[in-house]
Amino acid sequence: MLKPQSFKALVLVVAVVAALLSPAASAQTRSDVEARDQLIADQGNLLNAYRCLFAMDTAQVPGGCPSPDVILPDPAPEDPTQQDIDEREGLIQSQETMLNVYRCRFDVDMQLVPGGCLDRERATAEVRPQDDGSLLVYSDIVIEATPEQVWEVLTDFEAMPDWSSSLQGVVGDLSDGGQATAIFLSEGELSEFPHILTWEEGRSFSWSDELLFAPGIVDHHQYIVDRTDGVATLFVQTDQLTGDNATFPAGVLAGFLQGLYAQFNQELKAEVERRF
Repeated sequence: MLKPQSFKALVLVVAVVAALLSPAASAQTRSDVEARDQLIADQGNLLNAYRCLFAMDTAQVPGGCPSPDVILPDPAPEDPTQQDIDEREGLIQSQETMLNVYRCRFDVDMQLVPGGCLDRERATAEVRPQDDGSLLVYSDIVIEATPEQVWEVLTDFEAMPDWSSSLQGVVGDLSDGGQATAIFLSEGELSEFPHILTWEEGRSFSWSDELLFAPGIVDHHQYIVDRTDGVATLFVQTDQLTGDNATFPAGVLAGFLQGLYAQFNQELKAEVERRF
């Protein structure tokens, strides 16, 4: 295993070199490849140091723990192509993602994780008055899964009635600008709400329409797979209420939705973590 001083030095080297290197579409010189190969080797050595330090994925450590083989870069090609650069960029990003997984899982070098590690206990539900007089119902939750896994469950609308006590699914054209119908369950009754969707595959879907049961109030309802630290994913659900209605005042409605969305988020988290 690396000694403490060399471990710290390796962490610093990887962080500094990674910050200096950025994708360069026109870079095809041998020195560009050599710099990337050295970073790949440094990342690999740091990954193996983490693996041995935390007894995690040790089967992947060449030479085994506690004294893994030192990874050295291979000689760079004499006349590198853009493909050589692209392949190395992909490996650098892949290894950096894995490094961030270890950093967040084991609370080490977390300052190097872009955006920081997610708080596993994070779960928010609140009403935020906006400067324009509208009300933003904001809620979020951290789910122990990848963004892809969260999205898979969130958009598996056929299975949604099995775990969700409110939203029962969305049917129709599930694409950006598509006409679809959101189906909600309330007090044992199903209600259908037609919408024009805003859809970003893998990340979010939303709609913005006047509420059928509260004319005068327009809601902009969003479901967002927000960000990940490599270990967990932040899911965000918001609803901005603009306007008012005498029978269903926006303030009362916002308070009701706050609890509804918090419950949906908890149910989504439970289902995602149950599946994966």
